[in-house]
Amino acid sequence: MQSDKEINEFLDWALENKINDILNLCNTKNSQNKEQLQSIKSLDLSFKNLYSLPLYLFELISLENLNLSHNQLKELPKDILKLKSLKVLNISWNHITHNIDFLPMKIKLQKEWNR
Repeated sequence: MQSDKEINEFLDWALENKINDILNLCNTKNSQNKEQLQSIKSLDLSFKNLYSLPLYLFELISLENLNLSHNQLKELPKDILKLKSLKVLNISWNHITHNIDFLPMKIKLQKEWNR
């Protein structure tokens, strides 16, 4: 598990990118943030102009639904496999053109309009 410093960096990233799903859950930087973050089941990171994903994202062990659509992602990191609870992944409208066959079949993948 990540340190408090890494959690705070993740929260700073969320603030910078206006990730309301995270910001509404963790109003301030405190010791309960790890538990609060690990309880997230759905996360919408669409339309954030993201070129990469923060490493702490892959520590969100309860995450079931992840929307990464309409960003600037060129690849999907294999660290996404750490999200064992993930059921739905939307990577539509990015620049992901490489092989994503490493994803488990149990994940419902939405990948339209990648270029």
